[in-house]
Amino acid sequence: MFWLIRWCAILLMSVVLVSACATSTTAVDLTLNTGGCTPNSITLPPTHEPTLTIRNIAHEAMVVSIPVMDLWIEVAPRDSGALELPRYIMGTFDLFCLSAADHRALGGDNPFLCVLEPDELRPVSRSSGKLIIEPHDRIREILEQER
Repeated sequence: MFWLIRWCAILLMSVVLVSACATSTTAVDLTLNTGGCTPNSITLPPTHEPTLTIRNIAHEAMVVSIPVMDLWIEVAPRDSGALELPRYIMGTFDLFCLSAADHRALGGDNPFLCVLEPDELRPVSRSSGKLIIEPHDRIREILEQER
């Protein structure tokens, strides 16, 4: 009996140690590669928090840009990032994926430049698509605070 308990304890410790060493497989909304974004377009359901999780598997820094929202994020090679979206916005928006070098060449990292326009991004983007934020009821958060 003692050997059985000891064997189970060793097995349990082995499982714990192996799982502690395993890399986490956090779900991402967009994956960046040298060809752009995968998928090209994304739909956020009402239950999805207004954040895009992004992983860059390219060997160069990449940018995801949503010009109408005046939002963009640069993600270093082999790194991840999160793009916080406006909490109460809904609708369909242009989404562009391009290299950070091309983004800088357009002046996208210039704090005095308001926003890059889709017509400026389209020719240099590696891919373009749509971000669709489905109708949600997050506005209720504000209404409930008013009560």
